[in-house]
Amino acid sequence: MPLNSDKLYDKIDYLRVINQEQMVDRSRIRDIMNGGEAAVKALLGNSMNVEYHELPAPNLFLTALERFAQKLGRSPDLKVDIINDKDSERARKKSEKLERIVMAYDKFQKLHMQLPQAARWLPGYGFVVWTIGHRKDKDGNAYPYAELQDPFTCYPGTFGNDQQPHELAIIRRVPHNVLAEQYPEAKPFIYASEDDDGFQNPYSALLDSTDRAGSWANSTGHGKVVVEYRDKEGTYIFLPENKKIIDFMPNVLNSGPCFVVAKRYAFDQMQSQFQHITGLMANMAKINILGTIAMEDAVFTETNIVGEIESGKYRKGRFAVNYLTPGSQVSKPVNNLPYQLFQQVDRLERHLRLGASYPVSDDGQSPNAFVTGRGLEELGQSASLHVREYQTVLKEALQEVDAKRLEYDEIMFANKRKPIAGIHKGTAYKESYTPSSDISEVYETRRVYGVMAGFDEPQKIITGLQLKQQGIIDTQTLQENMDGLDNITKIQQRINAEKAETVLFETLMSQAAQGDQRALMSAIEIRKNPQKMSEILDKFYTAEGDEPSPEELAMLGQAQQQPQGLGLGESPVGIEQVLGALGQQPAPQPEGA
Repeated sequence: MPLNSDKLYDKIDYLRVINQEQMVDRSRIRDIMNGGEAAVKALLGNSMNVEYHELPAPNLFLTALERFAQKLGRSPDLKVDIINDKDSERARKKSEKLERIVMAYDKFQKLHMQLPQAARWLPGYGFVVWTIGHRKDKDGNAYPYAELQDPFTCYPGTFGNDQQPHELAIIRRVPHNVLAEQYPEAKPFIYASEDDDGFQNPYSALLDSTDRAGSWANSTGHGKVVVEYRDKEGTYIFLPENKKIIDFMPNVLNSGPCFVVAKRYAFDQMQSQFQHITGLMANMAKINILGTIAMEDAVFTETNIVGEIESGKYRKGRFAVNYLTPGSQVSKPVNNLPYQLFQQVDRLERHLRLGASYPVSDDGQSPNAFVTGRGLEELGQSASLHVREYQTVLKEALQEVDAKRLEYDEIMFANKRKPIAGIHKGTAYKESYTPSSDISEVYETRRVYGVMAGFDEPQKIITGLQLKQQGIIDTQTLQENMDGLDNITKIQQRINAEKAETVLFETLMSQAAQGDQRALMSAIEIRKNPQKMSEILDKFYTAEGDEPSPEELAMLGQAQQQPQGLGLGESPVGIEQVLGALGQQPAPQPEGA
């Protein structure tokens, strides 16, 4: 049964309260990641009596997150298994059809663009959210759509054993004109003036949580506060300032609410991967500030004068001349920077990298200046374990997204025939499907990260070749894990054609070496027109038995008259001799010549 305004607000406020502590952490992490003065304030507050517009230290949080996301942000492979089907061929065709349908969903919502962003938010904020709905293409065909939401504006409910909350509030400011265009019947409420006495407004706590500029999903920091609340009953669009529900969309899914949350594993709180090491980052910034101040003091030291200066003023500079009264002394103190300062910076960097699972090898640095080889290995292993754990979280979330999209499509557009296109297993496809018959309540998919997921490209190549040589993987698996190989089927076709062409060419050259006039003529033609080798080979093997033309015989005679040429009736020689006779390389003389 739909909620009324009072009950809805109570639920939204409850979500705000249970997320209040995490919101403090999210704000701090967001400021640090975005840099600038906000990052300085988030780390140092007012503890340093200096003004900085940028962090006075390397932002290891941001660089660690970027490296992490680059390993994590790739789309996993998609598999659909059909079980309990006696007809194996029928099951195979159905599973492949479902794979193509889901891959079309991914292409439509640009999942490959969403995942790199999700790979930054998941470690950074501790969770990411997809909401399920539908959108239309340019031809008016409606498809299920999973929209990636900014976690900063999301207030999830409590997480159960399935790591999924059962309610979600999204609180953000939306420009008045955008909101009025979408909900024209609510214009009187949308353009209503805000309460001047905002601190007494019972909704002020909700308003305060949105006063932050952002670029995601119209969250500009200006406009009307809008709350999107989702639970198993449906989706509410709520204006807290007016205590007005302006829209309600019933939930069509039987599997639960229309959203999916991917949450990183933590002890008992949802928090950023970097939350526990913000203090170390703050200390590094402080030490860098103190080091800068100490170096300035060491360079620009004061001048102490004991006595009187005749001119009344002490001059500095290359050509300065000062007159001192008898008995006067001039001294310049020497300030030495404590070496422990730099040792502490190195120590803090090491601790930060350990806490963030960010080895120096990710920056292309040698480990010798930082930690032992064994320590580097352990740190690299720690980073790999973190990547694998996040991959587990993401693939489970994507499988849930797949299930809800398939269910949504079958319920909302059961008998609507729709076109899809894309690339499946390296082959382009373009076809149509009908949700009721092609999905037919099969919602389960498997998202699988490749054996080399999280490796950089040099690692993939070296490891892949080693695994193939040892017989652990095949060529296609190696190709599937390489970046840039989109159409593997076409690539394999070209490889096979190249191998076949090589065999045909070697056979032709062997026949030419045996004195076959047609083979020798074809070899001469290939020598003159190497770009047409495929056509020449096709002509040779499809026109077998044809006699050479007079022009070809003339060319053949010229080739036979070459000093190092091959005589027709002579004992057989190798391909090298034929190539030499055609001018490709010097031909060795046959034995006994």
